[in-house]
Amino acid sequence: MISRRNHPVVYAIERIRIIKQYLEEHGQVQVQALSSLLDVSEVTVRRDLERLEAEGWLTRTHGGAIINRPDPVAAPGENLFPEGEEDAYRGIAFVALQMISDGDVIMLSGGTANRVIASRLGERNGLTVLTNDIIIAAHISRQEGNKTVMLGGSLDRDDLSLYGAMALGNLDKFFVNLFFAEVDGLSRDLHFTVKSQEKAELITQARTVANKTIIVCPSDRSNFNAFFRLGNIHFAQNIISTSDLKDEYKGAIFNEGVPLFTSIDAYEGSR
Repeated sequence: MISRRNHPVVYAIERIRIIKQYLEEHGQVQVQALSSLLDVSEVTVRRDLERLEAEGWLTRTHGGAIINRPDPVAAPGENLFPEGEEDAYRGIAFVALQMISDGDVIMLSGGTANRVIASRLGERNGLTVLTNDIIIAAHISRQEGNKTVMLGGSLDRDDLSLYGAMALGNLDKFFVNLFFAEVDGLSRDLHFTVKSQEKAELITQARTVANKTIIVCPSDRSNFNAFFRLGNIHFAQNIISTSDLKDEYKGAIFNEGVPLFTSIDAYEGSR
């Protein structure tokens, strides 16, 4: 554990060392906490974090920063997806792009399909992308015409996404045109499910600050129940899936009047 130093002045080189050590131990930090620890202004702390972000050492979030662990994503120019993952969700990304216009403010929740969407957003310009997913933020950071805003919160090391009270609190500060919410399951009775309570809470609250919520649910997640129920089919205003979604699901969704889009067809209910 790092203790606050007794001498009144902590010089830049020493501040950087302390910040790195803190991040190595904790994985994330808030500006306010560093300001108190180092006995310097929050402006000075943000300047130090900007320097470390430029060096690729961390990623700044709303109100703080998270460490860039070794190889969470590939280096610039390298493939950022496990083998086959990008191809599997390319159709979903194609459909999502048709819904997004230059200058939109959108949110992408954490998930592999949403990461593929993020990788294609360089085809649009002037986007602001709010996300809780580190890899999505890394994709957007490489797109000259777009910018990303990360929610603060606690890092889930399994899916490299941020959750918790801070993430939920920060959501209330934003409004987005389109919210792409990736789910982990779609049951036979047309209920969306996700794998954790934290993910359910974040998606539910993000839905309240979005003009339109679009559920992203690849076909391999149909006929599957994750642990936490998110809501029924009407939780979404639109649904995007892969083209191989079974006809029984396509028909059932169509009958509920919720527009469903895949890469090769669209079933639309009443508008």
